[in-house]
Amino acid sequence: MNAHCQFSVDPMAITELLDGTLSDELSEVDWSRFRSYANRVRTLSYSYRESYNPGSTAPKIVPEAIAMLCLHYPAELILLPNLEVLKWCTKGSVTPILPFLSPQVKSLEVELKGGSQSINSFFHALGGRNLNLKAFTLQTPTRAMKIEESLQKAIRTWKNLETLKVPPYYLRPSILNATSSLPNLTILQIDYTHHNPYDEAAVVQKLPENTFPRLEDFGFNCDPVSAQTLVQRYSDLFSGLTTMHISNTRDINNEDVSKFLRCLGKKCARLTTLSLNLRLGFEPNREETSPLTFKVLENLFPCRELEMLEIGHPYPLTLNEADVERMGAAWPKLVILNTCNEPHPTIPISGDMGNSLHILSAFAKHLPLIEDLGLVFAEEQVPTFSGDLYPCFEFHTLETLRVGVSTVPGGRFQDVGFLIASLCRVKPTIDSGVSLWFEGIEPAEWSEYGRQWQETSKCLEFAMRTKISGREKFTIAMD
Repeated sequence: MNAHCQFSVDPMAITELLDGTLSDELSEVDWSRFRSYANRVRTLSYSYRESYNPGSTAPKIVPEAIAMLCLHYPAELILLPNLEVLKWCTKGSVTPILPFLSPQVKSLEVELKGGSQSINSFFHALGGRNLNLKAFTLQTPTRAMKIEESLQKAIRTWKNLETLKVPPYYLRPSILNATSSLPNLTILQIDYTHHNPYDEAAVVQKLPENTFPRLEDFGFNCDPVSAQTLVQRYSDLFSGLTTMHISNTRDINNEDVSKFLRCLGKKCARLTTLSLNLRLGFEPNREETSPLTFKVLENLFPCRELEMLEIGHPYPLTLNEADVERMGAAWPKLVILNTCNEPHPTIPISGDMGNSLHILSAFAKHLPLIEDLGLVFAEEQVPTFSGDLYPCFEFHTLETLRVGVSTVPGGRFQDVGFLIASLCRVKPTIDSGVSLWFEGIEPAEWSEYGRQWQETSKCLEFAMRTKISGREKFTIAMD
């Protein structure tokens, strides 16, 4: 039995909870009942944000229960001996996690919002306890320099580690050196749960020689010029990557981006996933930064295996049908495309910047298998719906249309909803709003854009029901 657990309190019979408070010390009978359930638990997820709800099918365990459990558990007892996946979120001491860490835990994800002293103590304790970890994710607003020594020492003990995810600006030289020697590491990525501030020492400029022997998926903070230098200098490493994520660290211009993408096209033809966060948390230099052109993206055409391309940029990217046709020919396996659908809020975007909604017809024709599509739509390019719910070209499996911070063109909810429905075989989700890349305060009007797209989604759903019903009736009539 694989008991997936938000640490279910009632079934495990650990405590009695009365109005959120724990009863007296646990007896031997309680522990006996606990053991009968403990062997079944494979996954444990704990968060200080959760509250106990006895009516829930998965009641959450509260911090007081964790404290009581750790205080009274028998010293010889491994709390959950077969636990494999542990997720832990705390804003205080990390000590209560320790009794749950056994050699069987293979995946550990921690969100630590306490002070650096508590986090350092955690990594010192962790270093000798979990030598069999295969995946570790760290989420914290604490800057790397404050926990650098204890973190890199813990990493060095995880010889079986295959996946490591850390916050932005965490690959300072000592941490990078620690990870580079891990013999089985295949994924080294950035986790955007918290946006850590700029740290020049963590901008990757060089890599240890003859390391990362099995790395396939690499994410790091770097500007396009420096990233190009890295790709050229460590061509053996980068030519073997299938996934790359780069988060920019300074103002950019199209020429630098174009040269970098041309370098990737030549050196990294195996890429299946490319994610370029060219946005910046602070206000971009408008003299340096201008909208990307499709000509810049053409440099990636040699990457024929590309399945996912994400680009964040201060300005929208505008495409025409010829551009989409060329993408379909160059990247036949592309299923996820998100391009610049989250412009920087300090840059004035005119109503004609962005894409016409009719560009979706070109995508349905030339990339019909795309599953996740993100674009910015121009406010003033108002669409008209012809009334035909069954055009020649449709998306086969479009699951998500990401509109970012676009407004509904012309405010025409029904036309927009019906037009999207006409191009889809199954109902997609319209996703509006910012991504995990976004830093800063959202302008007030963005929430209104979200409300507009909710209304559009209602029109889309109605049109899809009509379309699917009509198609079923036609199929029955033909039979």
